Amino acid sequence: MKVCFVSQSFYPYIGGVTRYLLSLGKKLISRGDEVVAVHLRTPDMPDYEVIDGVKVYRMSDLEGMQESIDGYFRFKELIIDVTHGRKAASLDDRFSLGYPEFLGFNLSMYEKVRQVYEAEKFELPHVHDFQVMPLAFLIRGDVDVPAIFTWHIPFTEATPPEWREFLVRYMRYYDRVVFSTDEYMRTAIASGMDPEKVARINPFIDTDEYAFHGENDFRAKYGIPDGDSLVLCVSRIDPRKGQEYLIMAMAEVIKKHPDTSCVFIGNGSLTKKFIGRANRLEELEAMVEEYGLAGKVKFLGKVSQEGLLKAYDACDMLVQPSINEGFGLVISEAMCFGKPVIGSNVGGIPEQIVDGMNGLLFRPTDHMELASCIIALIESPELRMQMGENGKKIVCERFCVDRGFREHCEIYDTIYLQNRLKGHAGTGQSLLTG
Repeated sequence: MKVCFVSQSFYPYIGGVTRYLLSLGKKLISRGDEVVAVHLRTPDMPDYEVIDGVKVYRMSDLEGMQESIDGYFRFKELIIDVTHGRKAASLDDRFSLGYPEFLGFNLSMYEKVRQVYEAEKFELPHVHDFQVMPLAFLIRGDVDVPAIFTWHIPFTEATPPEWREFLVRYMRYYDRVVFSTDEYMRTAIASGMDPEKVARINPFIDTDEYAFHGENDFRAKYGIPDGDSLVLCVSRIDPRKGQEYLIMAMAEVIKKHPDTSCVFIGNGSLTKKFIGRANRLEELEAMVEEYGLAGKVKFLGKVSQEGLLKAYDACDMLVQPSINEGFGLVISEAMCFGKPVIGSNVGGIPEQIVDGMNGLLFRPTDHMELASCIIALIESPELRMQMGENGKKIVCERFCVDRGFREHCEIYDTIYLQNRLKGHAGTGQSLLTG
């Protein structure tokens, strides 16, 4: 079988979806499948390359389209805000908020996917996230293959009903739609999605890749005292990630435990790179100065994969303070290292953190409760160790790539077989139904 991943971003832009697709792609290739990927190209990327056996094609015809790209990203940000409960724009206003440009971008992506189809003759496109969700609608009748879609961000009742119904209208063109949590799946069904078309697959990581052996110079490299408790936060610099609440919590923690440091790893999103929004980091750095945390709170930006592994290995706990979160796989990554995890009780975070077992949950934006969680773990090394051991068991059982691979293969193989049988039976008939 030849599978085509379609997404806004892919390697070398490293994010949750990229890690997800690379892990899944390598597993598919190992069983004998072929994998191609299509995504948006930034100026510093080649049009085509092969990465870990995945043929990567990039859409590059964006020259002279800055106004259209701006509109696309404006509508994308609107969808993120709406689905995260942050903005209640009327659906009727979408045409003045970038929707035509969003569709124009998807038409360009469709043209690229059609070109790749002519070259590769893939048998199953798997479209990832809402940025390219209209693709199945656009290719119907033109590229005669079944299609799968995965929704990676929250899909909850916090989204106004009219918007949920609008999004479901696009989802209906897919043969199967995958959500990351039971809640998101139930909400989609309540919003009009066919129950037989939905599936739940928790996101996953290749747990074997999240380990570090050897001498770890992370603390020395970044000036973190060996005796300090180290709090780690790994996420892109984005208002939805809630870094400010961890900064405020650290101000409370350091009053009681001055020998504590906090490190933020992550840079801006691909969207920010295109539309030039870069003041979020400056705002957070100003907060650090305002709270008198200079030297105790550090922003490292993007680090290498080895640097990230060293950070997980060196820290005493990971904190994910998101205001909204689709899933948050960095929690699973930290659990691979036997670290306790603290997260806001939103989205997919409580799918990974069993409060009191492998970590602690707190109310989103409640920096005082977050501070109490951090202090509790600082003051109980035994609890940190026990939670870390529990976390390693949980991640290896529930969020490992082998489990995710099996669940994807069940969907891929079923839809692929149904399509083959339908083709052999003739137009309008299926050997599965007689």
